[in-house]
Amino acid sequence: MFRCCGRKRAFTLIELLVVVAIISILAAILFPVFARARENARRASCMSNVKQMGLGMMMYVQDYDGTYPLRQTADAWSSPFGNYSFTPWQGILQPYTKSFQVFECPSSGSSNVLNGEYGVNYLVLTSTPIKESAVQSPASTYLIMDAGIYYSSPYYNALGTNWNYLPGQGDAGRSCSGVTSSGTVDRPQDCQSGRHFGGINIAFADGHVKWLKSSVVLQEGNKCMGSSSCSTHKSAWNPLLDNS
Repeated sequence: MFRCCGRKRAFTLIELLVVVAIISILAAILFPVFARARENARRASCMSNVKQMGLGMMMYVQDYDGTYPLRQTADAWSSPFGNYSFTPWQGILQPYTKSFQVFECPSSGSSNVLNGEYGVNYLVLTSTPIKESAVQSPASTYLIMDAGIYYSSPYYNALGTNWNYLPGQGDAGRSCSGVTSSGTVDRPQDCQSGRHFGGINIAFADGHVKWLKSSVVLQEGNKCMGSSSCSTHKSAWNPLLDNS
């Protein structure tokens, strides 16, 4: 019998380093792509949530003779988010959405439905009910959106304190200096860069949903500063009006 005397072939150190370098380069290229794809999926899920809430709002309005709900009622509310001494607009819409999950933005990191999830236009959902006919431009009036607090406005959110902020307002030129961390929610980051590529999902009063840059929302909200027209719901947050 003959025994093979050949040497076993193995990778050299240089070959291993080349392979590691190639893998590192591919990872550096692909990881941001994967992260963006994941956030795209989250943004789509969030947009679906906002759409369902908008439709639930429209169904409520139809059931109550063309009247919008209050932003909160005095009734106690028990929910997966906790027990409250009042019922926020989410609790009012829940019988229409048939889901609690729609009130949670997948990119927010919050588990408190009142903070760090979604907010409503407090000039439409007021402390006294208003009629649908009072909104002069439903197709250009913000109704439900990504927000720091559950009812707010663009210029109110721009305070940049606690939960009072618009996601992404920092990158849009507004201060987030008063926003501090809270539990598992990175509030400063949410305020600074937002949740969905520097923008937010918005349901308008006519039911359609759109993604807008936070800078656009703030810019349009600023037009309300000092304007008597914005002290009422009739001209609330109209980002798509012809301002010429």
